[in-house]
Amino acid sequence: MVKATGAMLGLTAASGTTTARTEQNRGHGSRDGPYVTAHRGFRDVFPQNTVAAIEGASRLGADRIEIDVVATSDGEIVVFHDERLDDLTNELGLVAETPAEIVLDAEVLGSSETVPTLAQVLKAADPNVTMNIEFKASGPLTWTEFAERALRIASCKSKRFYVSSFDPDAIRAVKDVAPRIDVAPIFGRNVAENLAVARELDAKAVNPSLGVLDADLVETAHAEGREVNVWTVDTWREARDPIEFGADGLIADYPNMTTFAMGESRGIRRNQ
Repeated sequence: MVKATGAMLGLTAASGTTTARTEQNRGHGSRDGPYVTAHRGFRDVFPQNTVAAIEGASRLGADRIEIDVVATSDGEIVVFHDERLDDLTNELGLVAETPAEIVLDAEVLGSSETVPTLAQVLKAADPNVTMNIEFKASGPLTWTEFAERALRIASCKSKRFYVSSFDPDAIRAVKDVAPRIDVAPIFGRNVAENLAVARELDAKAVNPSLGVLDADLVETAHAEGREVNVWTVDTWREARDPIEFGADGLIADYPNMTTFAMGESRGIRRNQ
């Protein structure tokens, strides 16, 4: 069954790096600079990881949208960031120990929006926007079980997606289940270790934090044929270095992070 699932997913998902040039060519965002990924659906503009956030980020022209996925106690794949419901919703407890019925009724940040399923979020997204699906926590499932369920949903609901994760075992499971799905390790330290994971899994991208990004990392990733998507960029000032280093994507909480920084970057190059 795993082999059949992997084959199906590999054929139906157009994801990851292969879509970046398409995104820029279709004019859906920043064509002459890095594309912008809406972090949790531009979490500082909309209630994060909700249907409203995904619809809003699509309207605002995000090139990509990042979402977090976790499993409930009964194995439902839902879009949520934290391990616990406490800080972001009106419910309490660990998501992994709470049934889907309760999790999906939880109100996010007093917004009247509730925690959605992965299927609901992907249905709400602009079909031309690439989805960065971050595997956050597998709950009661193994990563292989989680990958099978999440990728089955994603392959049916999204034309363009890739999987990212801080946990190398999560993206290893993706490659075991569906070898053709694009993946990206996320990291904020241990650059060499994570580049090794990217090589092991033939990752199409690496997603480092601003804190570890430098010109050498971008150069190494590009030499190996990988994109570099940097997180989390909140201001034009933070966008300057990634743009100068040649990063391919900015994962941001607000839209238009590149507007001033791109103009400034072109001015710097003209004066050199």
